[in-house]
Amino acid sequence: MLFCTVTDDVLHNVALNKPSYQVSTYTDHTPSLANDGIVNTCVRSQSETNPWWAVDLGVETLVAQVKLINSGDNAGNPGLAFNKLL
Repeated sequence: MLFCTVTDDVLHNVALNKPSYQVSTYTDHTPSLANDGIVNTCVRSQSETNPWWAVDLGVETLVAQVKLINSGDNAGNPGLAFNKLL
């Protein structure tokens, strides 16, 4: 599961409600839940060997900070490690 905030140099959420995508979707955990501005929503993919999530900011943007939270699952299992690619 993933929560996401992408900010510019003035710390605005430049990813808010922008088009987002992920490798697959588990039930109703659509990719847009990661950047909808609501911190208690999350995305979830099917079980994947190389899961990914992406957001299209629409224009070239200077990004000063990316905050990702990998929260694990509802069964108490920890989240997996992940990499940020800009």
